[in-house]
Amino acid sequence: MSMKNLRFLLFLNILLCAFIPGCSRPKPTEHIKVVMKKYQIEPAVIKVKSGETVEFEVSTTDVQHGFDIPDLGVKQPVQPGKASVFTFKVPAKGEYQIVCGIICGPRHDDMKAKLVVE
Repeated sequence: MSMKNLRFLLFLNILLCAFIPGCSRPKPTEHIKVVMKKYQIEPAVIKVKSGETVEFEVSTTDVQHGFDIPDLGVKQPVQPGKASVFTFKVPAKGEYQIVCGIICGPRHDDMKAKLVVE
C-alpha cells in the first residue's frame, strides 16, 4: 500500500470517528472546581450522578498536593499556579473518599473529602 493511500485511510478514519457516537471522547456533563490548601479540600462533599462524565479542575493555593480517590484509581498531582484538569467517567453509586496523595505538612492526614455518586 502506498504512502498516499495510508494517509487517505488515516484521514478517512479520523473523519468518520468525528461523526460516530461514542467514537470520540465524551463531552463532560459537569465541570467541578476543587481547591486544595493546607489541610482542606473544598468542597468537602462533591455530588455527581452515576454514569456521567465530569471534568475536574483541581487547583492549590499553597503547596503541591495530590488529588487521589484510592478506590477508583484516581491519582492527580496538583502543582501551585497550574490547575490539574482531567475528565472522569463517574462510577457506580456509592461514596468514595478523596485524599491528598502527596505529603504536604503535619496535618496532611486531615485532608479528606467525599465523592458521593447518586
